[in-house]
Amino acid sequence: MLVTSSRFLAAFFLVAIVPTIALAQQSLERIHAGIVDEYNNIEHVGAGELLAMSPSDVLLFDVREQDEFTVSHIQGSIQVDPDIDEDAFAERYGSNLEGKTAIFYCSVGRRSSQLASKLDEFIQEKNGVGAANLIGGIFQWRNESRPLVSINRVPTNQVHPYNWYWGRLIEDKGAISYQPQSD
Repeated sequence: MLVTSSRFLAAFFLVAIVPTIALAQQSLERIHAGIVDEYNNIEHVGAGELLAMSPSDVLLFDVREQDEFTVSHIQGSIQVDPDIDEDAFAERYGSNLEGKTAIFYCSVGRRSSQLASKLDEFIQEKNGVGAANLIGGIFQWRNESRPLVSINRVPTNQVHPYNWYWGRLIEDKGAISYQPQSD
């Protein structure tokens, strides 16, 4: 009986604990390197590059679910469903793309790179440049103490972690929230 319990605990440790430790050791930088390898058909821009652009020249798309966007987002961003298809995107945003740089972000860059990659050809026809992904997503933006706003456009330091697993990449654990702060 003791041997069985020990084996169970060892198996539990391998299945439950080791992946958590592995993610904690993974940095946003390493995750982004994998994203760039997978989505090498789009540009990847850093926060400094984004901030150097004139806001009137950029359309910034937040590719997270509405509950994530409600907690916080980068000011001026437009929440777009991660599963939106090209036709719906074209209908809603196509006329706004001409002459603008379209930059997509999510928590770490995976969902935004996926959508930017899917829409890149359409966007390139509209703006001549194509789509870009924000390196490190909103997690890196927050880790660099850059400004965020809540759904009510009130400054906040909170960020939705997506889930407990990915939330480990947010350095300030006190900033993690699943609900917007009270104004």
